[in-house]
Amino acid sequence: MKDGQVLATVDLGSNSFRIEMARFDHGQLVRLDYYKEPVRLGAGLDANSNLTPEAIERGVACLARFSERLRGVAPHAVRAVATQSLRSAKNPDAFLIPAQAALGYPIEVISGQEEARLIYQGVSNDLPNDHQMRLVVDIGGGSTEVIVGVNNQPHRMESFRIGCVSHTLRFFDGQKYSVKNFDKAVLAATAIFEEGVALFHAAHWQLAYGSSGTVEAIAEICATTFGHAAITLDGLMQLRQIITTVEQKKWPFEALKTQRGQVLAGGVAVLLGLYRAFGVTSMLPCYSALRQGVMVDLIHRSSGHLADDAREQSIARLMKRWSLDAQQAMRVQHIALALFKQIAPQAQTQWLKWAACCHEIGMIIAHEGAHRHGDYIVRNADLAGFSRAEQAHLADLISVQRGGLKKWQEALKKPEFAREAVCLRIAILLSHARAGTDLPATPLQFDANQLIWTCDAQWVAQFPLSAYLIEEECRAWEKIGVQTKLVVV
Repeated sequence: MKDGQVLATVDLGSNSFRIEMARFDHGQLVRLDYYKEPVRLGAGLDANSNLTPEAIERGVACLARFSERLRGVAPHAVRAVATQSLRSAKNPDAFLIPAQAALGYPIEVISGQEEARLIYQGVSNDLPNDHQMRLVVDIGGGSTEVIVGVNNQPHRMESFRIGCVSHTLRFFDGQKYSVKNFDKAVLAATAIFEEGVALFHAAHWQLAYGSSGTVEAIAEICATTFGHAAITLDGLMQLRQIITTVEQKKWPFEALKTQRGQVLAGGVAVLLGLYRAFGVTSMLPCYSALRQGVMVDLIHRSSGHLADDAREQSIARLMKRWSLDAQQAMRVQHIALALFKQIAPQAQTQWLKWAACCHEIGMIIAHEGAHRHGDYIVRNADLAGFSRAEQAHLADLISVQRGGLKKWQEALKKPEFAREAVCLRIAILLSHARAGTDLPATPLQFDANQLIWTCDAQWVAQFPLSAYLIEEECRAWEKIGVQTKLVVV
């Protein structure tokens, strides 16, 4: 990342959409611009968990305004992420297709674990390396992320499906702030967080930090109304007393914005439930979170050092966890990349590398149908650094590695996927003996309409089974309309 590079992140939260822009300056991020709109996407889910047309319209209109601020920013320096509302919506594409057109950039729906990792990355970037175990809590509109880590390394992460918007709609719809309603809301929140007591109880950390809008608003109220520098349990109980006994329009919270006030009760109940479940007595606010974490991740991805990319680390952990044969993975990767260089010398190779690394992961379940088992594992695993769409792409590559191609006919119309698929499939075939196999000297030729493999007779004589398998592979491509030719010279 060069000094002076402008970065931008767009956070499509359940309560608000936010855009932040910063300049990379000597290893630091200098904020240039920040803007948010209370879109309340989470409140726009109907009884069937479908986003309503009204909610979609609000979100798309907001992103169209954001696009004006992104003009001139390099595409590789912009990343837009969507969280719980899009994770839980049954019709995400009804929003994502017009939303991406309005914004002008792709939107990634990230998993709860990935959201937690990025939040911790943003928070730890704003805190000193004090070598103390810390708890980080981020209450969003539809989910709450909880992380325990040291310095910039998260150790345990979880995303709980409870947030200030969803909890407000459940317990305080119509602004019914009675003591009975409030205590029921706290009890329900406590029950949800108690599932994580073994991981996040106060016995496991020394300091607690909170980030994002709910915690920031509560911290500001505690500071201006009660004179508390931190969010204490006593301060939360004082808030409970005011919310349940004072009419909302008379709440003595001068700094509280109208939109935040509408979900304050739900946020306070969620935080109280978390305090009770995990034994928290005090929490300090931190003013960096998901957006800053996404920016740090952008810097790591563009550093040129593979170890900085969380996705690279996830693949390494996946291989270790499932005891994959590293030597065979490297054989397949070596051949696949050599083929890929012949047909697409300028294209990115990272997806082919990662697919080669974990192509055998499904064998941990059964050899029969291993590619389908591998698809399921990779598609559903918690892989830090990967968005849902990225995991799906990797899972597709693992699934397409063997068998017929008819069900992939539509997907193979995309040149990038087709190139990766043919190189991976041939590399696996040529590595069938789990030993080194020399490639024919003549390059592979491949595009959407034809596949031509030219090899000399000596290679065919030396590797007859490999030559036969290549013939079978050509037939598989012929069945979906690709012209193939195997030439022996």
